[in-house]
This record gives sequence, structure tokens and C-alpha cells, in this order.
Amino acid sequence: MYLGKLLTIKGGYIFYDKGIYSDGWRYLEAAPVSTEWNDKEWGLQNLIVGTETGIGTGQSNTIKIVTLLNSYSETGKAAQICDTLVYGDYSNWFLPSKDELNLMYENLKVHGVGGFTDGTYWSSSEASASGAEYQLFHNGNQSNCPKSNGNRVRAV
Repeated sequence: MYLGKLLTIKGGYIFYDKGIYSDGWRYLEAAPVSTEWNDKEWGLQNLIVGTETGIGTGQSNTIKIVTLLNSYSETGKAAQICDTLVYGDYSNWFLPSKDELNLMYENLKVHGVGGFTDGTYWSSSEASASGAEYQLFHNGNQSNCPKSNGNRVRAV
């Protein structure tokens, strides 16, 4: 569902409105292009139990990923940079789940909104101990690749 206009709460672009405020949130908002990173690894080659793909799961995925990465003294990985982002006086940004990332593509990129490149963007959804889900923003295809690959990152 394309919202038809640019609505911002935190200074980014709203790409999903679930219609009601529940579970502590109503909207999903992509951070602005000025906060986008390129060539970032997903991280550790260990299985992170419990990451999900659905809408509304990106934040809990990010918490799980960051907790494990920090326990191994990893730094500068995709979920960590989203988790530590402060923009527009907000600090509750996260790496989107696979389905949230697809909504960003469908509701923003396809409509030329948000300054997205045609590159490959990480999701917070794990595929295996060595791979994680991503989305190609030039055609919308989703797949997975090694966590050591360097892809683009946009926080939600």
C-alpha cells in the first residue's frame, strides 16, 4: 500500500501503517538516505535462534543479533549500526526484517521515494548460520547470501 504522500515522524519516510497503535507501534518509517550505509557485513557466522521474517519482527531480530554480536566483541555490523543510530532525536532504529524490507521496496523505492539505490540491502532475517536474507532494490528479488558479504543498510 503506497501511502501517496511523504509522511514523516522521525525525519524519514513512512512506508507502512498498520492502521492502529498496538504492541507499542503503528508505523514503520525508513530512515533518510543521509543515514544509509554501504558495504556493511551482517556479521557473525553463528546461528542466531529466533529471527523472523514477518512485519513487526525487525526490532526483536535486531536485539537478538546485537546481543550475540556484542557477546563476541563484533563491531560495525549491519544490525549494530542501525541499533546505535540517533537521528531526529530518536534512537529506536533497527534493521528491517525480510518482509519489512520488501515493504520499503514496494512502497518507497518503486515510487522513487527515499533515495534508495538499485543495490542490495540487508534484512535482519537470518537464513542459516552462514547466511542472511537480502533484497535487490533494482528488481525487488529477495534471496540470501553469506553474512560476510558487504551490502547496503537502511534503518527502520
